[in-house]
Amino acid sequence: MNETTLKKPDPQFAQDILKQLMTIDRSRNPQELNDAILTLLHLIGRYSNAERVYLFDKLDYDPQNLPAELLSEDTANPEIYSNTLEWCADGIPSKKDALKYVPACYIIDWLDIFHSKRPVLIENLEDVKYTMPVEYKYLKRAHIFAAFIMPIFYHSELHGFIGIDNPHNKLSDLFIQQITFAGTHLSTSRENIRMLSLLEEKQADLQNNLDLLQNERQILMVLCEDSISVFRVNLMNNTARTVKLDHHANVTNSISPAGDRILCYTDELRSYYDHFVLKDSAPDLLEHLTPEALQKELTGKDRISYRYQSLPNSLDQVFFEVRVTKILQTDDNFEVLIAFRHIDDIVKEERQHQRELEQALYETKKKNQILSTISKIYVSIYRINLISDQYDVISDDMFGNTSATHTGSARLMFREICHTTVAPEYLEQSLHFFNLSTLQQRLRYDETTAIEYLAQDGNWHLMRFIVQKRDLSGNVTEVLCVIRIVSEEKRREKYWIVAAEEANKASTAKSDFLSRMSHDIRTPMNVIMGLVNLSRNHLDASFKDGFSITDYEKLKDYLNKIQLSGTHLQQLVNDILDMSRIESGNFELMAQPLKVSDTIRFLEQTIFSSPGTKPLNFLCKKHHILYDTILADSLRLGQIYLNLLSNAVKYTPEGGTVQLEIYEEPATDPDHIRLISIISDTGIGMTEDFMKVMYSDFSRAVDTRVNKVRGSGLGLSIVKRLVDLMDGTIEVKSKPQKGTTFYLTLEFPYIEDDSPEASGGSLIPETEVHPDRPLKLLVAEDNELNYEILEEQLLPYDIHCIRAEDGKQCLHIFQTSEMESTPFDAILMDMQMPVMSGVEATKNIRAFPGTYARNIPIIATTANAYQEDIRECLDAGMNTHLSKPLDIEKLVRMLAEYIKN
Repeated sequence: MNETTLKKPDPQFAQDILKQLMTIDRSRNPQELNDAILTLLHLIGRYSNAERVYLFDKLDYDPQNLPAELLSEDTANPEIYSNTLEWCADGIPSKKDALKYVPACYIIDWLDIFHSKRPVLIENLEDVKYTMPVEYKYLKRAHIFAAFIMPIFYHSELHGFIGIDNPHNKLSDLFIQQITFAGTHLSTSRENIRMLSLLEEKQADLQNNLDLLQNERQILMVLCEDSISVFRVNLMNNTARTVKLDHHANVTNSISPAGDRILCYTDELRSYYDHFVLKDSAPDLLEHLTPEALQKELTGKDRISYRYQSLPNSLDQVFFEVRVTKILQTDDNFEVLIAFRHIDDIVKEERQHQRELEQALYETKKKNQILSTISKIYVSIYRINLISDQYDVISDDMFGNTSATHTGSARLMFREICHTTVAPEYLEQSLHFFNLSTLQQRLRYDETTAIEYLAQDGNWHLMRFIVQKRDLSGNVTEVLCVIRIVSEEKRREKYWIVAAEEANKASTAKSDFLSRMSHDIRTPMNVIMGLVNLSRNHLDASFKDGFSITDYEKLKDYLNKIQLSGTHLQQLVNDILDMSRIESGNFELMAQPLKVSDTIRFLEQTIFSSPGTKPLNFLCKKHHILYDTILADSLRLGQIYLNLLSNAVKYTPEGGTVQLEIYEEPATDPDHIRLISIISDTGIGMTEDFMKVMYSDFSRAVDTRVNKVRGSGLGLSIVKRLVDLMDGTIEVKSKPQKGTTFYLTLEFPYIEDDSPEASGGSLIPETEVHPDRPLKLLVAEDNELNYEILEEQLLPYDIHCIRAEDGKQCLHIFQTSEMESTPFDAILMDMQMPVMSGVEATKNIRAFPGTYARNIPIIATTANAYQEDIRECLDAGMNTHLSKPLDIEKLVRMLAEYIKN
């Protein structure tokens, strides 16, 4: 540049620049904008007396479309710049075509200066020969000896630059400032016109198809503005502006719907919260909505929301959702859109959304960032022309087609998506759905069709075609294709399906169980009722005709069968109650000293020597018993053995073999022993399918060979639960017709046999009979028939009973008995009685003064057989607990033992 050609600042130039910028702002399409920018370049060239003024843009490019020589450039910076607009002085040839693709490596020094937000000013080319060697060579070759290059930024991102070649007038500081201002304004205007063109295109499509979009809720959710009040908030400076404020909103009491004044965000939020929000519904709402909390929460998210309840507004709306959506985040600004919407009536809400959509689309001409907050639901939206087989990308976050101008063959695009995205097992079904050649026919009478498929990345996708346009014959010509991820919905759906299947299985199993229970209970009940009638009829006939030995044997047989049927009924009830207690978590083990040898003897007597047992070969092996006395729950351990041995007896035909083998091994814990038990039989065995479910509740093998065997189907389930409670293991081997073998492993603490504790209990009560004189019992029993049966059963043992009908009467009789010469030897106490329960009566007796009340044996005889019932009896002061129906022989032995001690 020549100093002598310095031109004073021209006020007219500044006015021309401003006028041209206004023209640029009023541009309605890209062509008008480019024409206005060319005029601006002309003004700059005329004032600077330059040979050439040009505009370069950074390209979003596809490497496949670049010339081959550019691909060979050795550069670490992949950016490409293009000369998009150019003005040349008269006689100066255009360089635009030659500068269509300029790699960043050609202007590397300029880019370093640009990124520091400074322009490049070359007054004499020779001055930059060594500081800008790459640019120097290019400018020298192009006969450019002076230049001014100004970067163009948008949102702190370099978008391109404006250049002036060989200006013959010296560029003043004011000129540079004006050009800088114009460049900044230019980048914003170009971005606005791009967004405006996109919005106008979408608005036209939406206006033409608004009636059709009513049939698709998902599209409405994308496009509707459904908020009752919306604010644009800058979290960095705590300011807010009203975007929308419905006059029905409560906040209009403090903020006028009219005007566009700047508000203090936190003050208005606090005022609204204090006056309208119900604190119990959202006690921490203010904490979540502070500027600091929102900036932190939105750092890695685009949207957050919170719900709360407020005082009714003028429309009686009380439930609201506040949604905060990030719009802009820079070093100086953190702008969000805060929207409040009522959620009282979703149907009314959708209609309100539709009305608000038109207003929202109109407002987005000046507020282009708001559009991105609406299109967050669908990851991809395509517009497809079925006639031309072309598609346009509206938005695509899933497959990488981010450019709104991207287009191509829709059929090829969908085939590629199908093969690269869909999981193999859904490929055939998806190819049929994606086949656009059949879509017209499929949508002949429908407005939408959809498919859900599993993607290769493990997510579930929902793809939906929505009719946009039809021709005069009703054939579909254009559709929208929308895709969203529905993995969470599928997981919930799968959970409920599985839950329903499990519930159906459980219901079926319980129904089958109740059916079997009805059969298994009614069968012995029918036997009992029938035998009672036969016994009564037989007695009537015997009194008429005389009682013979045959009559005696007949009645004895009837009574034995009644007893067996009653025992079976009792076992069914016990199984059901045991399973109920285990499942409710109210089941506890009570460890006490137990002799292994006594346990084995009890099992031999109970299982192998019971009257009526079918002819089988019974074997019992006991070896390597290291310590005979262990600490275990004798009742539950015996229940395990009895269930397994009873099954072995049930399912082993006559002449077969049932074997019990028990031995001990050292345990890992030196204070414990490992008790190994093997129960085997040569019976009918089990199938592999049944063994998979044999421990399930209510399970019994469906087999004609065993249908005659009665049982609850709970025996093995109870065994497994008890073994688990004892931290043991149980394994089984079985084959049909080859028998079954159970392997049971349990660990117990042991007691040295010479210690006092080693004389503890066993499964077999002591049988010594005492005393020399008749026993006198006080029986607290409110049921007269139960008392009568008990009294009659005890008379043969020379035991006399006195009845108390409730707990209070029991106390009175006990107090007066102290004055008699023969006081009571023991008390049998029922739990549930009128006036006063057995537990309260026991507590009162133990509270009486003297050794008589303190030491008299009190035995609970009750139908309350749960573990907590037993503990309640013992805590009240009772000595022990017997559940009904009573085992009279066991009761007699227990009385004898207590009186003896």
